[in-house]
Parts: sequence; structure tokens; C-alpha cells
Amino acid sequence: MTTAVGPVPVKERIAVLDIIRGFALFGVLLVNMLMFNYTLTDFSFGRDALSRPDLLVGALDRAVVWTIQVLFQGKFYTIFAFLFGLGFYLFLERGADKQEANSKLFRRRLFVLLAAGLLHLIFVWWGDVLSTYALIGFLLPLFSHMSLPRLRTWIVVLLVFSLLIYAGALAVMVVMPATPDLPIFDPARAVYSQGSYWAGVQFRLQNEVAIALLNTVAMLPRILGLFLLGVYAAKTGILQNTAAHLPLIGRLFRLGAVVGIGLSLLHLGLQFAGSLFWAGVLREVSTPFISLFYVSGIMLLWQGGKLTALWVYLAPLGRMAFTNYLVQCIVCAWLFYGHGLGLMGNISLSYIPLLTLLIYASQAFYSKWWLAKYPQGPAEWLWRRLTYGV
Repeated sequence: MTTAVGPVPVKERIAVLDIIRGFALFGVLLVNMLMFNYTLTDFSFGRDALSRPDLLVGALDRAVVWTIQVLFQGKFYTIFAFLFGLGFYLFLERGADKQEANSKLFRRRLFVLLAAGLLHLIFVWWGDVLSTYALIGFLLPLFSHMSLPRLRTWIVVLLVFSLLIYAGALAVMVVMPATPDLPIFDPARAVYSQGSYWAGVQFRLQNEVAIALLNTVAMLPRILGLFLLGVYAAKTGILQNTAAHLPLIGRLFRLGAVVGIGLSLLHLGLQFAGSLFWAGVLREVSTPFISLFYVSGIMLLWQGGKLTALWVYLAPLGRMAFTNYLVQCIVCAWLFYGHGLGLMGNISLSYIPLLTLLIYASQAFYSKWWLAKYPQGPAEWLWRRLTYGV
């Protein structure tokens, strides 16, 4: 006889996963804040700072954006995608006799996440990833019983195919004119920087929601590959039992450091030399290795009992990652768009790290305070309620 399937009690959570999520929220916020300063059109035509930091006028702005590009861009979404896949497998395996029920619950969780993502996409920001994760997540049950060798093959094929897609898009972007003042009509900038909140909502519905959802197709190989990497890690038990895998974690840390940092230095050298295509390709290749460096480094520090005072704040951030991500985007929309402070195009990019630190620190204190009173964040509670009905 099977027992009822329910949410994971707090005491059964894997602490290091919450710490990694909490850490990753900082990188996500930093990159997103930079993205809020630009429009979807800017990114489509390579007119944003992350695509061409060399075109920025101020030396300090260039230094800040290059640092974000090398150490942060893509690295933390990679971590979240990895953790999403890992979390799926752990969810499915909560009792061998409950897999069918867990699979149905997982699909229900995805429908709730998809609804949240669509609302976020329409009412907050065109850069939503929740809907993307939800849509691609529906493919995960197809791989749940796959052997480790077959999973490795799928991961390699998907990530290589993703790199080819990225290289093709980059090749098109590189041959475009490199002048930042190229006269491309961009009504989004006027709407977002000066328009009302509802003007922005209407503009997204008419012009950006469909594009954002179609981008899921282009992102599918990479996101699914990272999801499967998380499934692979869960099957090995490396994050569930870090103490038993310390030698392997140490090797992964060194691999991430040597390859990730080495490729990043090559990327910078090629970018300074004007070889934008190969610089972009190397940055893309370096991204998962830098992410590996971060994740394995945190695991080693945590297992070694180091920085315990920091974990006390990162873990609550991670336990409320859903809530904190949504709050970050709402705050950024208010800071940069016309219905709030209207900072879009009116702020030096060198201030972005400072604003990020202020928001992140406030969330760290707030998350710790909230979880001292309640078992979950507000968004997590609603997600659980709509999934389990309790």
C-alpha cells in the first residue's frame, strides 16, 4: 500500500542545494539588471552592452560589463537549469512505489510554473525564463529511466548542437554593422522608458510574447542538455552525499578552474583583438566550466565547514528562490521602466553592481526573517498549494 505523496519537509531538504540556489540568485540579478537597461530589439541586433562591451564609451563601464560577461553572463542560468533537472529526478524518486503519482504531480507543477511564467512574461518582463523551463521540462520524464551512458550521449549531443546554433546566430550578428547608433526603429525603448505600465503590458502582448515563446525552440537543446546534466548528477548521488564524493568534487573543481578560466582569458584576448566570432564561441564553451567551478567550490567549502556565517544567509535565499526571482524582476522593472524611476538609458552601467548588491543583501535579510516565521516563501507556498492542494 502506498502512502500519500506530499511536499518535501524542510528537514529533508538538501542544504547545499539551497545554498547554491541562493548564490546563483546574485548572478542572475546582476545580469538581468543589465538586461533591463536594453530592449529585446537591442539584443536581437547586438546593440546591447553584453553583446558589444567594446562599444561602450566609459572605461569603467567597459570594465564592469566585461567582468559581468566573463564571470556571470549565462553561468547562473546554467546552474539553475542544472538544479532544475536534478530537482526533477529527486522529486520523481521520492519512493520507488510512487513514481507514477510523482510524475503526474511533476507535470502539475510544470503547468503551475508555466502559468506563472506567462504572467511574468506579460505583466513584468520579456526576459522571463520560467515559461521556458516549464515547457522544456515536460520532456524530462522521457529521460528519467535512461542509463548513465545513454544520458551522457544525449547531454553531449544536445550541448554540441546548442553550440552550433549559437555559433550560427553569432556569425550573423558579427557581420552586422557595429555602430551603436545604427538607425533601427525601436518603439520598445520609447514605451518602456517613458510609457505607462499598461502601455508596456500591451506592447509585450502585441510584439514580444510570441517572440519570447518561440525563442524556447532555439534554447531547447541547451536547456534540455543542462536539465539532463542535473538528472545525471542526481543519479550519481554527488550532491545528495557530498562527503562520499569529495575526491571527485575536487577534480571537478580543478577542471572547472583550469578550463573555465583558461578559456575565459582566451575569450578576452580574442575580443580585445577584434575576433568577435571566436571570442563569443569560447565564451559559450567556457560557461558550463565556470558554472562547474562555482558549484563544486561551494560544495567543497560547505563540506569543509568553511564560511558557515555566509551559508546562514544564502540557504534562506535559495529556499525562497522562486519568490526572490520574481521580486527581483518586479524591482528591476520599477527601477528601469517609465512607470517607476525610468533609469533605462539614463544610468552609468558602473552602478549596476552596487544596485545588485543592495537588492541582493536586502533579500538575504528578508528571506532569513521570513523563514524564521513561515516554512516557505509566498510564491513557493502558492506553487505547493496549486500542486498538492495543501
